[in-house]
Amino acid sequence: MFLGELFVFTFLGIKILLDRRAAANADYNQLLSPGGVVAGQLKMKTNINPMWLALPATCDVCGSTLMFVALTMVAPSVYQMMRGLIVVITALLSIIFLGRKQYRHHWTGVVLIITGVFIVGYVSVVGSSGDDS
Repeated sequence: MFLGELFVFTFLGIKILLDRRAAANADYNQLLSPGGVVAGQLKMKTNINPMWLALPATCDVCGSTLMFVALTMVAPSVYQMMRGLIVVITALLSIIFLGRKQYRHHWTGVVLIITGVFIVGYVSVVGSSGDDS
């Protein structure tokens, strides 16, 4: 996964290099897609710094590392069920950051996921014998 993200940076660098070379030789509006031309007319920001990808990539590295450490401490089935909480976290973050409204069927799904994860976690804790054999 991390190599894939690094691979994307490689292609981004090549694209930036080619765009600079082409911009020196031609009119800039000819290089843009129709959406890019409209964005320029509306004065939208189109030159976003690609280093903004570093923050979520760092969080992804930390999260993946912690998940792999957790995988060494619990059964794979429990680990996989606990990963189901990503749906709950995504629903909450979409409310907070995107201002999206969650409807009754969304909340029903979130409650069912929380209930299922709780049951699996509870059974895992109660059913563990306490030794590592």
